[in-house]
Amino acid sequence: MIIMAAGVSSRMKDSTVPKEISQNLINQSNQRVKGFIQAGEGNEPIIFYIIKNCISAGVKNFYIILSNNSDEFQDYLKKIEIKLSIKIKFGFQDFYGKLKPMGTADAIFQLINQYKKLRNKRFLVCNSDNLYSSHAIKLLLAETKYNSMIAYNFDCLKFSEERLATFSILKIKGKFLERIIEKPDMKIIKSNSKKFVSMNIFSFKGEMIYEYLKHCPISKERGEKEIATALQNMILDNKRSMIVFHLCEHVPDLTFKEDIDKISKFLN
Repeated sequence: MIIMAAGVSSRMKDSTVPKEISQNLINQSNQRVKGFIQAGEGNEPIIFYIIKNCISAGVKNFYIILSNNSDEFQDYLKKIEIKLSIKIKFGFQDFYGKLKPMGTADAIFQLINQYKKLRNKRFLVCNSDNLYSSHAIKLLLAETKYNSMIAYNFDCLKFSEERLATFSILKIKGKFLERIIEKPDMKIIKSNSKKFVSMNIFSFKGEMIYEYLKHCPISKERGEKEIATALQNMILDNKRSMIVFHLCEHVPDLTFKEDIDKISKFLN
């Protein structure tokens, strides 16, 4: 499993401070990447619970993509590597001298260049700020022929339509992904009665996705190279390259400060 944890969490840092949040969590939300923010009675970072669900699904080997200034996070991950009897390797996303990383497609591309054997391997990818279930991970692990992804029924995610604009809407034909629309506007959102979205959890065949990550264009709106763009280009060339698993379940999402309490209640 590749877990992307090199972002700068700008929306989290800029978000409103809810009344019930502790000063400790305010400090974490302003200083740490989202996957390193503690939640629940166990006071473990979100990434701990993601890794635990991965282990329950059968994953034992992890690649964590970090930024270069992540010594405290690395020290924590080294401890849970021993505690949970797993293997963790670190990849580092170069920001190219900028304040923010170049996006999710760039993160995975850089990791594969650091661990070249991944070009010929099947691997899973997910965010470090969404609490995916073991069931979702098992679905992706069981598929061996195609690239695969989870298509979440938006009605089951318990988010507002405004939050939907931060995800990718999926167009599905039969079992396969036909189109992925990154960061849709409200007109597109309203035009889809039954909405399926990506929460950035995938299984890729390294030899197929690598070239699309390498040649992924930069988004004019965000100035980043996104997985959704690389994926769309792959589908244009190979219509039956990405199989989709429909899932109806809530996925706790850590985007704003108010989400910390929601995830803690879910965990507790």
